[in-house]
Amino acid sequence: MFQIVLREGITGGFVGPTLKQMVQIQGDDTGASIVHANLKPESKKEYTSQAGSLQADTVQALLTSIKEGLQSLPIEEPIGSEDIYGLDTSIAFFTDDFQWQNGGPEGCSRGVSTKKATDQQKQAFKGLVTQLVQLGQVHALTPQ
Repeated sequence: MFQIVLREGITGGFVGPTLKQMVQIQGDDTGASIVHANLKPESKKEYTSQAGSLQADTVQALLTSIKEGLQSLPIEEPIGSEDIYGLDTSIAFFTDDFQWQNGGPEGCSRGVSTKKATDQQKQAFKGLVTQLVQLGQVHALTPQ
C-alpha cells in the first residue's frame, strides 16, 4: 500500500493557508486511484475534482521515480516551520518502507527552518511537483 499527496497552498500568515490544488494517489502494486482537485476561481472553499486510475506499470515507475527523488531532499526543521522549497507546495509520500513529508500536516507557519534546500534541491523538488501535477491532469479526468 502507498499514498502520495501533493498540496499547493501550504503557507499562511495570521490566517491559515488556503489549499489551491491537491493531487492524491493511493493504491498498491496492482494499480492506484488518483484525485486531482483545484480551487474554483473566486472561491476559498469550493473545489472542482476529477478522479481516475493508474495501471500497475505506471504505479511502479511512479513509486520508483518519486522515492528516488525524495530520498536526497531535506525536510524543514522543525516540521512545518518554513517552506524551504519556495513553491508553496508539499509532498507527502508514504509506503511500508519509506515516509517523507515536507510542509507539515497543517502547512507552514512562517517560522525559520534550521535546514535549507540548495538551488539544485529546489529544482529537483520542482520536477517532482510537475510530475505529480501532470499525472493528475492526464489520469484524473472523471468529474466527481
